[in-house]
Amino acid sequence: MKARIQQGNSARESNPKRARTSQGVAPTVEEIRQRAQEIFIARGGAPGNELDDWLRAEQQLKRQRT
Repeated sequence: MKARIQQGNSARESNPKRARTSQGVAPTVEEIRQRAQEIFIARGGAPGNELDDWLRAEQQLKRQRT
């Protein structure tokens, strides 16, 4: 039987509102969603880059909290 490798998903945490990083409080899923929406609108609303928007939003929010 193959062992299944679990990968972390920063968007899904057991309690995203209280998740901690070594630098401080991690952004919540809702905060990332809102920032990703702002990024999406700023780049003209073209579909197809949802993951990039999400990752960029998450990165920006984490940097703000350090």
